[in-house]
Amino acid sequence: MRKAEDDRLTAKRFLLIKACGDGFWHDLEHVVGALLIAEMAGRIPVVYWGKNSIYGGSEHVNAFEQFFRPVSGYTVHDLMREDYTVCPAIWNVHNLVTEENRQWIRTWRYPLEVMLSRPENILVLGWAPLYYVFPWLQKPHPVGGASLATVYRYIFEKYFHLQSEVAREINDFYHARMAGSQILALHVRGSDKVTEVPNIRQINKLYFAEIETYVAAHPAAKLFLLTESAEILAEYRDLYRKKLIYTACQRTGDDAPLYFQEHTQKIRLGIEVLKDVYLALRCDAFRGNLLSNVSQAIARLKSWPPDRIKLLAL
Repeated sequence: MRKAEDDRLTAKRFLLIKACGDGFWHDLEHVVGALLIAEMAGRIPVVYWGKNSIYGGSEHVNAFEQFFRPVSGYTVHDLMREDYTVCPAIWNVHNLVTEENRQWIRTWRYPLEVMLSRPENILVLGWAPLYYVFPWLQKPHPVGGASLATVYRYIFEKYFHLQSEVAREINDFYHARMAGSQILALHVRGSDKVTEVPNIRQINKLYFAEIETYVAAHPAAKLFLLTESAEILAEYRDLYRKKLIYTACQRTGDDAPLYFQEHTQKIRLGIEVLKDVYLALRCDAFRGNLLSNVSQAIARLKSWPPDRIKLLAL
């Protein structure tokens, strides 16, 4: 019986999805695309955010599972079998939980057609956002021929299930502060986005006209603000006072990204990002930043009526 089980495991093919080591939703974009590759290649996905993750991972803690339930019935440790083959060659069954640096994910990537046909038991995947994988998706896959947003929702609904404590925190906030109100959600970026997008302050000024128009049509509406910037929060509190809803989360007063600051609670930061996104999805309308992964995710994860969503850019 034991030999039959060993033979069954030996025949399996896995896709190991590691963290890229960047912002929370940047790494989730990689996971979404990688999960689609797993389906296309007939591989079992295993998501492992080890110490390469900036959200609390280590050789013993899978940071991904601090936020979401496992995507399959296997862990990275199930893959560490002497009889398993691994691709690419920089990885082997002894170093799957080792993260000497994150350069590999920047420099190594097979063309997708090669990834889909590799014979090894384990494929360790480089950077694979959904937009890279999407053009290869064809029928008879369940969402072959669908839009990118539909594919995104399909993957999220199938694989991304919040840990119960995270879901409870989100629900508690919603029922305490948001339920029963008409709400416009606003994702306004600051901090490191100022250096990444030089005209971010001009983009942020566009929100005020959007708010004015929305409130004119819905006078009782409230505003749910998602921002990592203490400066932006202070400005909105002065302007909108009792109309404004926001979560109590870690924010920064300068241009340095929160996740690289020593005082930041990393696992908590991931929960706070998820909380804001899931609460925004319960709002009636959304205005976000076209160049933000978080705003893009909110736009894709809900089938918004066209007049209720806008991603701002210059």
